[in-house]
Amino acid sequence: MSINKEKLMRIVIHEAEEAIKEGNSPFGAILIDENGNIIEKAHNTAKSMCNPVLHAEINLITKACKKLNTRDLSKYCIMSNAWSCSMCMSACIKAKIQNFIYGAPSELDMNPNITIFDIKEKTNNKLNIEIGVLQDECQLQIENARQNTGYKV
Repeated sequence: MSINKEKLMRIVIHEAEEAIKEGNSPFGAILIDENGNIIEKAHNTAKSMCNPVLHAEINLITKACKKLNTRDLSKYCIMSNAWSCSMCMSACIKAKIQNFIYGAPSELDMNPNITIFDIKEKTNNKLNIEIGVLQDECQLQIENARQNTGYKV
């Protein structure tokens, strides 16, 4: 069964809009199973919760592990509107996630500037990374949030 990646990415984009409405950075993520069923959704809450590590992927992993009562998310795939930062990618690897679908590339001013592909080279896990799903829409959302809210990495 093939999954509708564009439809799912629009759900991610909606999740990122929730982050923006709450005054957070414009990032969202979902965890899906092999059939494209959504297991959990999350968005960035770092500013609203005064906690710099509460990125979308961290919130997603936390919620999913609690919901599924496991630390092993190897059966699932993360979709995010932008490439994960090094902290989030490392958390995904710790959760044994191997499948990733992304919209926009990481921002040039990301700090530390370590990309998902840099991390893929260094991990012992086999990672399957697909990029560019609704990339233009995801990129526009991030750029608009930066211009309208003064968002900075």
